[in-house]
Amino acid sequence: MQYTPQILSGIHAVLFEIIEEVQRVCRLLSINTFAIGGTAIGVHFWQNILPWDDDVDFGMLREDYTKFLREAPALLGEEFELQEFSTDPNTPFYWAKVRKKNTLFLEDGVEMFDIAHGFFVDIFPFDRTPNGRFVERFHRAETAWFISAFSLHPYWQQRREIPRSKSLYYRKSVVSRLVLGILYRLVSREWLYGKMQKEMGWFNDNEECRWVNVVRLGIDKAEYDSVRHPVWRKFGRLEVCVPRDLEAYLHHHYPVLVKDIPEEQRVNHAPLKLSFDVKNGKIYE
Repeated sequence: MQYTPQILSGIHAVLFEIIEEVQRVCRLLSINTFAIGGTAIGVHFWQNILPWDDDVDFGMLREDYTKFLREAPALLGEEFELQEFSTDPNTPFYWAKVRKKNTLFLEDGVEMFDIAHGFFVDIFPFDRTPNGRFVERFHRAETAWFISAFSLHPYWQQRREIPRSKSLYYRKSVVSRLVLGILYRLVSREWLYGKMQKEMGWFNDNEECRWVNVVRLGIDKAEYDSVRHPVWRKFGRLEVCVPRDLEAYLHHHYPVLVKDIPEEQRVNHAPLKLSFDVKNGKIYE
């Protein structure tokens, strides 16, 4: 769908509501969350959500993330909900989302799943990564495989109902689908979830590992101390935490860091359907 300025402004207003609620819960739990990715670029250049963007991404160190998953569901206001495998076993996402109820942000590729589809803020776990480049790459590749296996399981479960053109499972090679199909018949998704978490956090007890990352990716790299002790920066009508050395973090993610990126690179989620009030409001398509 194409956004009008009014729709985009409305999206940003809802995202700020969710951010504010996440921050409230984090204060209650005495944990930190920090802006990452495009959200961190928005902080750096615009002190706001990127003008064309329609989502917000935050990170948490693993110990904070685990505490948030465990305790946030009971603390979130009644308008909000936590979506993660521990609260929504049908979710294909390996990270957590805090969604606003009674809204709709229906993303292409997950519209067939019986899950909450409201507006959301993404929260990614950051884990320590090994110092050696070879070990780091091996760890990332192994972790990415288990994340992929976990995330594709719902598509495999509904492979007879989901058109192949819509299924991420069928974007894998024939060999990969064969291996995954065998795996899915041997182990439960609960086992895959536990294995994935274990692989992601393999180095978390090693204090010599000075870097943390969303382990599946090689780009969201930050020094442990930089996100253990983040700093506050202006972000629209709020303030958010960012890695202490924000520009260094951003250069790991974006080698070319500029404010005015070309129009064709200004991407967003562009959902299939959107509504600010599912019960009484308009549904945009």
